[in-house]
Amino acid sequence: MLRGLMALAVAFYHFTIWYPVFQPGRFMAYTSAKAGHYGVEGFFIISGFCFFHIYGPGSFRGRGLRDFHIKRFLRIAPLYYLAVTLNVVLGNVVGPPHTARMLLENATLTFGLFHPNHSLVLGGWSIGIEYVFYLVFPLLAWAAGRFRPFLLLAALATVLLSVPYTLWLVPAASMVGDMKFHTYVQVANHAYLFFLGGLVAQARARIPWRLGRPAFLVLAAGLGLVFSRYLRNFYDHFVVMEGPQRYAFAALCLGMVALFAFRDFPESRLKRAGIFLGEISYSVYLIHPFAQEILLRLAPWGLPPALGFSLGLLLTMVLATLTHRWVERPAMNLGKRLTARGCQPQHG
Repeated sequence: MLRGLMALAVAFYHFTIWYPVFQPGRFMAYTSAKAGHYGVEGFFIISGFCFFHIYGPGSFRGRGLRDFHIKRFLRIAPLYYLAVTLNVVLGNVVGPPHTARMLLENATLTFGLFHPNHSLVLGGWSIGIEYVFYLVFPLLAWAAGRFRPFLLLAALATVLLSVPYTLWLVPAASMVGDMKFHTYVQVANHAYLFFLGGLVAQARARIPWRLGRPAFLVLAAGLGLVFSRYLRNFYDHFVVMEGPQRYAFAALCLGMVALFAFRDFPESRLKRAGIFLGEISYSVYLIHPFAQEILLRLAPWGLPPALGFSLGLLLTMVLATLTHRWVERPAMNLGKRLTARGCQPQHG
């Protein structure tokens, strides 16, 4: 559910840029900027939580390691390949030139090991970082299972690793040639988020109590209020991605992930809608630029901001539903069939 909301926040933010429905520097403009940027940061925390929650050190015995990588590849690659192919066919300039090296890095999903901005998809830098996490995760799960303080120590170490980027390198980088963004998207600047998610998973496994509905709503509203009120009236959207405020926003994201982790939602229509939004979140994230592409081709003269914004989000949901149904789900089912005899995730 939360992953879906964060993916929708990213799409929402991008459409407010493509269709300026909000006045710059005002509440909705700077709040959508914060939500868009930290929706992506939230993905990393949620991934860390999910993986350390599901997998233990015994999950990778026998065929477990092979099966893990097969499932991860088939979960990420098919839709990513579709997005790259569409950009190449449509002639969209996204990322570096389409050299043989860049195409190979994108085909193998290894571009995060070299530079996340080698992605040929809008927003694909986060997928590069995510896949680096997948590559090293079995070792991390083994270490976390064998040494209880590992996640805490790893979180502290990687927070320190991010400090030079967050406090000095990113603020000092030039906007020319996207150097500021190139500096920001480094793996070293984001690795700590996965370990923070792992700490939430570790806490959930050891703490039996769960939040009731009133407490959850009050705490979630409180976090949302702080998130919206902290750092206001800015015009440069990069200000939320650097300096001490970045750690404050990351802490707020961590708090929201923890709230959802410690709340067992009862069956309801709202829960089913949230589950559906979570299921299509990857499609929402990768496909929403193509909703904008369709609108640009259907109405090259331009659309009124409110209309373009609304149609863009609606078309995003339609396209995401279709790509989830016809691309993601078949690929995930193939992964299940290929690993049917492998080891099941287990906690050690």
